[in-house]
Order: sequence, then C-alpha cells, then structure tokens
Amino acid sequence: MLKGLSSRRSKRRGDGREPLVGEGTSMTMEASPSVIGLHPIGSLSGAGSPGDTPPCTQEPPPSVLDHLSTEEWNYRILAVLAEFLGSPGVDSLSVRDELRRWKGRVGGEAGESPDWLHQYQQQVEKAVRLHFPSPPPECSPQQQPELDTYLGQVKKVVQGELLRLAPVLKEAGLLGTLIDRYHVHTMSQLELLLQSNLNMDQIFSLLRWTLKTYLSTVLGHPDVSADVTAVMDMMLLADWLMKAKTKALQSAQEYVGGCLKRMLEREEEEEEEAGSCDQSDEEAFIRLHLDITQCLTGMVRKAGVISPSFRKETQMMCLFQLHTFLHRFTAREKKRMTGGKGEGEERIPHLFRTINTCIELRLLAMQLASEAQADGAATVGLLEELHTQARQKLLDTAAHNLEVSLQTYFKRKNTHMGKMLSDLKLLLKKLPKECGAHTVVMDALYGQVVSLYLKQLLLSNHRHLERRWGHIGQQIEGDAEELHKVFSQQNKDLKKKSMLLLKVADVLSLTDEDALKLTCSVLLSDFPQVSREQVKKLLRWRGDLSQRQVKAVLDTTSDMYDLFQQLPRRRPLTLWWCCACI
Repeated sequence: MLKGLSSRRSKRRGDGREPLVGEGTSMTMEASPSVIGLHPIGSLSGAGSPGDTPPCTQEPPPSVLDHLSTEEWNYRILAVLAEFLGSPGVDSLSVRDELRRWKGRVGGEAGESPDWLHQYQQQVEKAVRLHFPSPPPECSPQQQPELDTYLGQVKKVVQGELLRLAPVLKEAGLLGTLIDRYHVHTMSQLELLLQSNLNMDQIFSLLRWTLKTYLSTVLGHPDVSADVTAVMDMMLLADWLMKAKTKALQSAQEYVGGCLKRMLEREEEEEEEAGSCDQSDEEAFIRLHLDITQCLTGMVRKAGVISPSFRKETQMMCLFQLHTFLHRFTAREKKRMTGGKGEGEERIPHLFRTINTCIELRLLAMQLASEAQADGAATVGLLEELHTQARQKLLDTAAHNLEVSLQTYFKRKNTHMGKMLSDLKLLLKKLPKECGAHTVVMDALYGQVVSLYLKQLLLSNHRHLERRWGHIGQQIEGDAEELHKVFSQQNKDLKKKSMLLLKVADVLSLTDEDALKLTCSVLLSDFPQVSREQVKKLLRWRGDLSQRQVKAVLDTTSDMYDLFQQLPRRRPLTLWWCCACI
C-alpha cells in the first residue's frame, strides 16, 4: 500500500487539478488506516501549537477519507485553508470541493470547535501579515508620493484577497473571520500612520482615502459589501475617523492661522520697508484680501472632497480664524488712522484699500457663515466698524482741500470751479477702478462734494454772487453738470448726486409761492442729507422773501414732508409730483 501511495505523489488528479496539499512532507503512519496521509491535531510534536501551519499532507484515497474522524477532518481542512490563504496560485475550485466534502462529511460539527476556530483565525492573521504591504518610513512633508503609493498597495492587497477568497470561504461560512482580520489589521496600520509625523495635506489624503477608497471601494465592493456590513466592526472605523477628523481640523487650523499671521506680518514688513502708504500697485492693492480668500476657500474646498459635514466644520474653523485675524488687523488699521504713517491726501490710497479689503472680507465672512449655518455677526461687525471709520476718514481727508477750493470759488472774484475740479480729478485718479470699493467710495465722495458745495453756497454772500454770476440758479445748474461729468467719467453707474444742486437752483429761481412749497418738500423728501435748517437758510439766503413768506413755505413744507413719510413710495417724490401735476 505504501508503494501505491508513493506512486501517487508524482501524478495529477484525475480531473487535472493540482493536489490540495503538498507532496514532499513525510508522514507518520499509525495502525489505523483512518490516519493514512493525515496528522490529527496534536499527534505530531509541535503540530498543534497556536499559530503553526498544519503540516501539508498528501491527499489520501477516498476510502481513507471515509474513515476520518471529525477532528482529523478539521485538521486536514486547516492545512488546506492555510495553503489557500497564503498562496494565490492554489486552485480555488479544488478548495471549494474539499470544503464541501468536509461539510458533507462532518455536517453541523464542521468548524464549530473553539480550538479549531482559534487556529483558523491564526492562519488568517498569518496570511494577512504575509500579504499586507510594509508601511512607509516615518512620513515627512516631502513624502506625499510614498504615502499615496502605500495606500494604493493596501487597496490592491485587501481588495484583491477579499475578492479572491470570498467566493470559497463564504460558502463554507468562514468569510467573516477573513473580513474581520483584514479590517482590524488595516485599521491598525492606519492608526500608526495617523500617529506619525504627517502634515496637513497627508492627513487630509489619509482621511479621504479611508472614506472614499477603503470604505466605499474596497469594503463597499458589490461582491463583499453584504458580508462586510454583517461582520465588520464599525465602531473601530468610527473611532479612527473621529480621531482623524479631529487631527485634520487641528492641523488645518494651525495651517490657516499661520498663513493669516504671516500675511499680516508681510504687510507690516513691506510698509516698513516702503516707508509710505502708497498703494498704487494694483497687485499689492488686492493681494491681502485675495490671499485670505484663496487660503480659506481652498481649505474649505479640500474638506468638501472628504465629506459635507467635514466641510461645514472646516468652514466654521475658517470663520473663527478669520475673526481672530481681524482683531489684529482692525487694531492695526485704527492705530494707523489715528496717527500712523502718511498725512493728508497721502493716506487716501491706503484708506481706500482698507475699505476695499473690508468689503471683500465681509462677503467672505458672510459666505462662510451662511454655508456653515453659523453666526458670523461678530466677524461682520468688526469689518463694518472698520469700514465705516476708514470711509469717514477718507471723506474727511478728501474734503479738506476740496472745501478750501470751494471757499475760494464762492468768495473771491475772477475764480471758477476749475481748481476744485482739477484737485478732484487728481484725487480720483489715485483710486483703482477695478475693485469692489470703487463704486461705494465714489458714491460717498460724490455726495460729500455736493454737500460741501451747498454748505459753502449758504456761507457766501448772495448779492456778491449775483453781481459775479448774474443768474445764480443757472450757474449752479452748470456747476452741477460739470461735477457730474467728473464723477461719471470715473464710474458711469453712479447715481446723479448733483440732482440736489439742480433742486437748489429751482428753489433759488422759483417765484410762485405754491411751486416753491412743493419744491422744498421734494428737496427734504428726496435728499435726506438736507436738513430743515438748511432749507430755512436757503430761503432766507435768497434775500427776496419776506419773513411771512419764509414761514409759510416752511410750515407747508413740514406738513407735506410729514405726510410724504407716511405714504408708500417706489420712486423719488420728484417723479411722483410730476405725475400728480399731469
């Protein structure tokens, strides 16, 4: 019989498949034919110790297999599985047939022995360690490609082994252990990577790979997803994801905070080197708010690739970092406005830049707060406060020289508005047009100049102007058109603020008392910057109205103004009155 068994070792099975177990291992014969070609668990020295691969044996003839005990079958199948798990070249169909024979022979007792299950688990763990790629060395910021390569290898191995082994092991009820051991080992390797010296981009890559590749592509593969859901330890993955998310947010916060800090320091250093607040360079003019926007939106975009909830948390973090940055930024700008570098009109370009930066960062803060469903009122409030102060400082600074020119225009003979308009053009030329603040500042400055014109008109002498100009109303109308021409050249979309001066010209020209009452009412209603005291001064400044007439016009104007305030309006009252007169 031994000679017959020996001759089998050099032959293939009748169905053409390779033998399931090795042929070069020596065998120990017992008296009973039931153990021919098989080593029962513990029958050989060291054969049953935990973690050892059962010795490979020759496939015995069917007559011998029929006499094997449950313990002997279990041990034989353990050897078959060990070879199948460790060697991708083993024929899966042969293993499947052997497992079916084992199940059919042993029945409900197949694989139920705790000792056997423990040894099977050890064989799976041994195979996992054998196939799993070695982790890269301690990661550094320059080793992003190595991390990506390693994660790609993990995907290839885990997915490849699960798909190779799943069809056979699932039928035998042994797939759960394989999934569990590969998952546990994968998570342990990811934990080691997470604790290593990873930079922000590497942490984000690791988190994205775990969610998008490992969980969705590897474990979510249609051939194994149902079994994965049934046996995988989701808490193990959830705990790791929580730690990874926390570390990713901390890393992102340090990165964003560091970037914003360096931006502000760069601003201060460049101002020290330049020794001036000139912001004529267009790139320098928009660089601060553009760099901040790119930094924060770029971070949010990276987080959005990982998950919507992580994106939301990143937006809240960016909003917080922006708020922290603005405390330093606003403190610096306020200090500068109250006595920093640059005096007079020299500071106007920097003030204009500050206004533009506030406008752009306000939009950014509102976007972050809205999308994150967070309260951004405090951050927006800081920007609005600085915007208001910078805007007022710019208007006050610009108004100084312009007011001097207007004083000269109204009080000296042989003067005209050319000087004031030239000064205004020179001032406006310093302000870049292609920015969000241009329209805001032009509109405010336009209104400021018109108000200064009215102020200096009321301070002048009516008779002197009448002698110089002849018809004062016509001169004011001409000045209003010249003024609008200057501002419309800067921004054609500006509202015609000089309409106020045209209405003032009407007040000075009208002789009909009723028409004068209507015009004064419209002046108060359509131009909130005009006070009732100014209307009173304007009526007296004319010099041709009696005290009674002035009082009658003012009383009627006040009554009509109060009435107008109670009426719903969709258009200026000037147009309303035009319609009423038809």
